[in-house]
Amino acid sequence: MTTPSSVPEGPSPAVLRRASVVAAILAVAIAVMVVLPAEYGIDPTGIGRRIGLTQMGRLKQELAKEAIEDARADSMAAAATRSK
Repeated sequence: MTTPSSVPEGPSPAVLRRASVVAAILAVAIAVMVVLPAEYGIDPTGIGRRIGLTQMGRLKQELAKEAIEDARADSMAAAATRSK
């Protein structure tokens, strides 16, 4: 009679290495095709333009610039008010 091993054997180092490489490649591909166009308006592959992510990213960048300009104007107005 044989007894089953109480500790299951995990994947081999070669399988883990291959899975890690595949995961890293997929992460880079997702970043280039989805994150860059959606967040920064940068679209090196053209996929972001086709699915509307590049436009969204560019709008987001414009809104961020406007928010910085508004904050700068508000702080200048507050400084002018304090100096009176």
